[in-house]
Amino acid sequence: MKNLLNRLFQLSQNGRPSDRKSILRIVSLAAVTATGTSLIGLDNGHGDFTARQSVSISPQFSFPWLTREELLPLGGELALDKTSWKPGNGFSRISSGSNSLPDIKKEVSGEDGKEGRKCCPGCLGKDSIASAAALVGPAVVNISVSQGYQGMILGKSIGSGTIIDSDGTILTCAHVVVDFQSTKKVSKGKVDVTLQDGRTFEGTVVNADLHSDIAVVKINSKTPLPAAKLGSSIKMRPGDWVVAMGCPLSLQNTVTAGIVSCVDRKSSDLGLGGIRREYLQTDCAINQGNSGGPLVNLDGEVVGVNIMKVYAADGLSFAVPIDAVSKIIQHFKKNGRVVRPWLGLKMLDLNDMIVAQLKERDISFPNVNKGVLVPMVTPGSPADRAGFCPGDIVVEFDDIPIASITEIIDAMGDKVGKPLKVVVKRGNNKVVNLTVVPEEANPDS
Repeated sequence: MKNLLNRLFQLSQNGRPSDRKSILRIVSLAAVTATGTSLIGLDNGHGDFTARQSVSISPQFSFPWLTREELLPLGGELALDKTSWKPGNGFSRISSGSNSLPDIKKEVSGEDGKEGRKCCPGCLGKDSIASAAALVGPAVVNISVSQGYQGMILGKSIGSGTIIDSDGTILTCAHVVVDFQSTKKVSKGKVDVTLQDGRTFEGTVVNADLHSDIAVVKINSKTPLPAAKLGSSIKMRPGDWVVAMGCPLSLQNTVTAGIVSCVDRKSSDLGLGGIRREYLQTDCAINQGNSGGPLVNLDGEVVGVNIMKVYAADGLSFAVPIDAVSKIIQHFKKNGRVVRPWLGLKMLDLNDMIVAQLKERDISFPNVNKGVLVPMVTPGSPADRAGFCPGDIVVEFDDIPIASITEIIDAMGDKVGKPLKVVVKRGNNKVVNLTVVPEEANPDS
């Protein structure tokens, strides 16, 4: 240490600019010697020397002849905190808490650095899609239904399904296994089910609902079968990553990925008539044979059942939300079919824009900021008999405040033949109490 100080004194007496870097070398070496840490010296061949070490220096040094590039380390050998560089090309202290730069790759990918795992639910890591597919894959099956007439096989209906119970209960699409041309829900023919591991079973159609296009098939196995976990579709948001799995064109174990484009695409938006339905719209690639296969989130949970695509366009695929499917399964267990109450009302959700437009057209329009507008009442329907009128705004249904059509449907449940109290608002803020008794819609379908 004494020799270093003597050398420093000699250089300072010379006063030559070329000796300034030598002074820096000695100061760095002295600091390292005092703290007991190691020193890495790099010489670039032009007499420039850069010292890089992870140390904590209490005194504040300032070297105005150094450039900013010489102070900032290359390759992440040193981690400078926010106060390391200051105007005037000086530094106050070097952070010793870490000897590497932040792991930018980790922050972007959402991984925790351990085998590509996610740091939190919903994060997208490099293995997220593969991991989600691996969780559900063993429960995805290929369904093939032979169609024939008087012993002659005329064709096959192919699709996919998901085992949702280890006893062999399979969730799929009704159009895969049921003859839509028949007035009754009858199977198209023999249902062959092939598992991911190659095992084959003969399945039986237990229940099918043509309106939602959801069916349940049962196979019998001597051993428990792998089953997928059902998630919740209400948590899905536009932009969430999803994985579509199935057997397009009978190509088993096919996985495609995409995002949720819309969480509540209405059947009327697609030109589909009949009972109101809502779908999850995605841009996952699906084809013939994907019908009935699962739509999976990054946590490996089934959030929908793939049902259809738009053939004239790419990236327009649709799935039945798993929350709606769960209710259908409950109906199957309770009633053997889906019981849908019918009121005979055409309804429209209100929002601020629609309310403002209606108030401009009619000054007597009631003061509401939410509710369901009734544009039309079917003559002779339960709603007509209850006293509903076009222009009514439903604000309460079965003692529940109402803001959307979905809430009315949920409030009705399967309450067929049971009186339900309804509160509506009419022009000039007139409040009317009604009692309606729903009937079952299409009981033979």
